[in-house]
Amino acid sequence: MILTLKEKKRVKRLYKHSKKGKRVICYDEFAPIELRPSHGSTWSNQTKPERLPATYTRKEGVRNFLSSYDLTDDKLWGYFKERKRWNDVLSVLKLIRRRYPTKERLYFVMDNFSPHKRSELEIWSSRSNVEIEFTPTNVSWLNRIECQFTEMKKFVFDNTNFQSHQEVKKSMYKFLGYRNRRNKKRNLINLKRH
Repeated sequence: MILTLKEKKRVKRLYKHSKKGKRVICYDEFAPIELRPSHGSTWSNQTKPERLPATYTRKEGVRNFLSSYDLTDDKLWGYFKERKRWNDVLSVLKLIRRRYPTKERLYFVMDNFSPHKRSELEIWSSRSNVEIEFTPTNVSWLNRIECQFTEMKKFVFDNTNFQSHQEVKKSMYKFLGYRNRRNKKRNLINLKRH
């Protein structure tokens, strides 16, 4: 329990420092994404509801959305992968690292899922000006990307019946574009107020 409190304090301290110029990026996997009908609600003219099939087949398997949330810029990004093994995680972390100048130190917050704790990731992070901070066991809610998934789930998956993973991918990236533009406008309005 003492270790958990220390880890929790370290993560919270990192979040405070993100406001002081440190680049903190929360990372997690939104998975599994499978092709199945999803009930929900939508804003539209009242008509007969479209019926969703009661049965479905997983003809395309599942996908994983490996995503990151930049606390400084309030940007949400992600990449689709068939799996979420350590090499998939590492390839996504490298893509995220390329978004920023190499001199800028990045602080990743992620849960302690076993692929995140591989020695290959530690070696890469030490060579790439990256520090990885893990949330304590059973405290993944401390990772701020978790609350971003709730909105994404509602906007992308509620009341849908996707036929292919390509449709899901298109819808997901459309949402990310909308979300990042909307939040950029919100941040500009808040700056003008002060």
